[in-house]
Amino acid sequence: MFNLVIILSAILIAPLKANGAFLYKSYTIRYDRGWDILCDPYVVQKNDWVLKLFRQKGEISLKDFPEFLRIFQRINPHIRDVDRIQPGQYIMIPLRKLRQGSMPGQSTGIVTVPFVTISNIPKPLKDYSKAYKVQKGDCVSRLIARNFGGFDSESYHEGIKLFRLINPDIADLDQIYVGQMIHIPDPSIRNQPWYASLFDPAAARNYDNGTGSSVPIEVTALEPPGPDNNSDKQGSPLLEAASILKARFYNEGVYYFPRQGQEDFELDLARMPFMELKDGTRLIFPQDNAGQESAVNVVRSFWKNVKVVQIGFNASAEQIFNSVFESLSKDLLAGRLSFADRGVDVETRGKWIIDEPSATEKTDRKICISLIDNPGQRTPESITRYLEQHDIVIKDVLTGKGGTNPQPAKDPYRKVKNVVTVDPSDHRALVNDLLKAMGYQYAPNVSITFPYVQMQLKAVSNLVTIGNKSPLLIDFGDFYGDAVAAIKKAGFDIIQIKNENSYVTVIRKLSDALGLSFANNPTFWAADRPAAYNTALTVPGCLVAAAGGPTVLLADVPLDDGVIQLLDHQEVKVILLGIPERYL
Repeated sequence: MFNLVIILSAILIAPLKANGAFLYKSYTIRYDRGWDILCDPYVVQKNDWVLKLFRQKGEISLKDFPEFLRIFQRINPHIRDVDRIQPGQYIMIPLRKLRQGSMPGQSTGIVTVPFVTISNIPKPLKDYSKAYKVQKGDCVSRLIARNFGGFDSESYHEGIKLFRLINPDIADLDQIYVGQMIHIPDPSIRNQPWYASLFDPAAARNYDNGTGSSVPIEVTALEPPGPDNNSDKQGSPLLEAASILKARFYNEGVYYFPRQGQEDFELDLARMPFMELKDGTRLIFPQDNAGQESAVNVVRSFWKNVKVVQIGFNASAEQIFNSVFESLSKDLLAGRLSFADRGVDVETRGKWIIDEPSATEKTDRKICISLIDNPGQRTPESITRYLEQHDIVIKDVLTGKGGTNPQPAKDPYRKVKNVVTVDPSDHRALVNDLLKAMGYQYAPNVSITFPYVQMQLKAVSNLVTIGNKSPLLIDFGDFYGDAVAAIKKAGFDIIQIKNENSYVTVIRKLSDALGLSFANNPTFWAADRPAAYNTALTVPGCLVAAAGGPTVLLADVPLDDGVIQLLDHQEVKVILLGIPERYL
């Protein structure tokens, strides 16, 4: 135990000379559905629970927790129930999505990242400390033991080390004085994903000779570029093709070929760029024919699997893609892919459809490539994610022919709330929810009077108010015989709904009476572009629409969240006819 505080009028303590060492952390790369996933290997500890553990780790869990769980389950197939993780289990926690080659060493499956320098440790660590004014009788050991455990525990020694790092001006921990301001580490720091690296003997290495350079904590260099579907910039068609084929593309600088007894041959990549595929195949693209034949021959003498792709200066994106795929003898699939998802028929059409290239194993995933004129024609992210769950990867290549649309009118990716679910056999609830969604004033169980055989009768019915038109009554079997004719003579329109009517019949009767358009099993297009290169979703159910007014889909099957988001973006209100639990 450290000695009690010594009362001094003033003590000047020279600060410790900071070493310039980096703290490093190793991460693992896992492939998942078109992305390299940066993962944190982790052994589950006692008292870990899934929500706490996952929420504090990584960009994916913060931005889209449901997507995080889906990725976690795919890269950890040995974890059958994420709610029942056990101490000692080895898991991979997905942190971020990375594009191919965006980090040094990524292709090896392991990346090692400097996340903070020793010389700069006090600054980020102070964010996880509390300022404290030393009192009479205080000593460092007791202050640390209060929060980090007994004097001989591992956590206590970690707390002492943290104290030294956060308070570099305190050279002797036995000498603190009353009134001195110090920083005491907060135990919550132990929840940070980089905490263990502070005590890893192998972490502090690769000194930078005191230059004091530092990499900020939670390194921004790890930030991957945004998904292709969210970019509004037109790229080179060759670069786009390389990205789709998961190939490296070289089009700047000089590539040297060593020749014995001669000067090295210099390949000007601006005049002859090339693409290097995972299987070692190289595609070279001579930018002019004159004087390039000899260069092509030199390249062929050094590289075995070389294909020459002749592309004119003014070649269109379509011509470039055709040339690249033909050179690889890629078997282009039929121009459409289809699947059924719990009753929803989905058909995706593209200009080119190919098997997804894989560096490790054969995959059933397909890439559907289309050319678009402006960013407003992109397939919404909600649908691209939905299709990826069914092994279809959408690649929309921006040609720029139609200008740009950098600010779409509405964000289609927000979470949709309050989706209504109704039992289709409950006609009263069905009518109530549909009329409410369509914006009509509907009052059930309203008293009405009407003349009948020289008498004024009273009855209870269900009233729909339709602007300046005659009021509409909805009868669920309460009126019989001549009463219906008498009510109509009194100026009411009336719809009679019978118990044996199907929900389709009920909706059609309402649509006819209210002058609404009606469609059975409607089809929706995912993107604002021609049907030839679009995704169509045909949903069992009924679509009801008012001219210039609301549109309501009554879906007879469960819908994926991505489909519901698309419909919300298209200003279609959704009523689910069936099981409500999935949407509570």
